[in-house]
Amino acid sequence: NPGVLGSSPASGSSAGTAKVLSSLATFTCVCGMMGNGLVVWLLSCRGQRTPFCTYVLHLAVADFLFLLCTAVTLYLETPMLAYEVMERVRSFTYTASLSLLTAISSQRCLSVLFPIWYKCHQPQYLSAVVCALLWALSLLMSVVAALFCSEFWLGVESQCLTVDSVFSFLVMGIFTPVMVLSSVTLFVRVRRSSRQWGRRPTRLYVVVLASIVVFLLCALPLGISWFFLYWLDLPQEQKTLFRYVACLSSALSSSANPVIYFVVGSQGRRGLWEPLGAVLHRALREEPEGEGRETPSTGTNDLGA
Repeated sequence: NPGVLGSSPASGSSAGTAKVLSSLATFTCVCGMMGNGLVVWLLSCRGQRTPFCTYVLHLAVADFLFLLCTAVTLYLETPMLAYEVMERVRSFTYTASLSLLTAISSQRCLSVLFPIWYKCHQPQYLSAVVCALLWALSLLMSVVAALFCSEFWLGVESQCLTVDSVFSFLVMGIFTPVMVLSSVTLFVRVRRSSRQWGRRPTRLYVVVLASIVVFLLCALPLGISWFFLYWLDLPQEQKTLFRYVACLSSALSSSANPVIYFVVGSQGRRGLWEPLGAVLHRALREEPEGEGRETPSTGTNDLGA
């Protein structure tokens, strides 16, 4: 049950701290929306996409919507129906982002553990189907939570506690452990292969691990505040400050992915004036760079093959 950021106004220094955190979170959200919007535009301009480009496109959409809802809820008064709707949409996009990252790490792990199956037997539209199912699951979870926990519906506290317990088990007991396990497996396997065969890890490997590490460090506090903090008997002032910190950290997490893509895909000074589409394509390549050769720039913003 998403908490109410402004349910009890803080006083003195706490109010000043909350205002600073709110301003920083708003600035981060605006920058993050610009970055994720750029990623969506670059990937949408390309006709045929790799499976991981499909995942990244959906992840960028989820992060963009999450940042938009976060920025809006920071300035809405409560209780209001509009605030409740935005909080539910924010919860929906947060769950979608978490599940998409889990799918990305799991599929990348499978591509390293079973490369022959991945290249020859993977269904063509697997990534698109998985993304659709994860969006549907996230929407279902949010609708159920809205029905049982909303102040504007006939929500019962005991039913809301049950719903929160089930969802916290899905998020903290399934999605997060699977993401961590697949990431650790991927890291160990790639490091071992690099030492044994002297091969450099692909840029996509770095992108996946960096995105997951940032999410675990920055975005999990928001999930903790949603699923656990609401039921703890803490002073309202402490809850409010923690929620602002969680908003800022989660905004940083959703804003960091475009930065990761372009930093990992860049070539330093050599690629300073390189088209952003080429940089993004290089970061999301599944194949190792052949004999140190890079994909040449085309002078356009198209991702290219």
